[in-house]
Amino acid sequence: MQSAIAERILRRLEQAETREPDPHLQDDYRIAWITVLRASRGESSPHVSASYAVLGLHPDKVWPAIVARRKVLLGAEYQAFWESPPSLALPPRKPAVREQRGQQRSRMVGLARAA
Repeated sequence: MQSAIAERILRRLEQAETREPDPHLQDDYRIAWITVLRASRGESSPHVSASYAVLGLHPDKVWPAIVARRKVLLGAEYQAFWESPPSLALPPRKPAVREQRGQQRSRMVGLARAA
């Protein structure tokens, strides 16, 4: 039996899927919809069965399958397109900084008082 919250989530996901023009993102919404449905029914691994239902693959094998398909389609050009030299690669990501809300709020209050 589905809860009211699960039903609301399913409706939102269905709306998002019907409004999404990109078929790949539609698949993502469909996987999410099936996952929520099966989780609300108590299935132990709903994301795995949803991935099999939509894509026919285990979630851990989806990305390797995408890469393998790209390699087949692009052939020798795959490395030139996807595996660019380090000089053309994206810069390293900045490390995550944990924001301390209490300190930020006290600074804002202090600035407001000074003004």
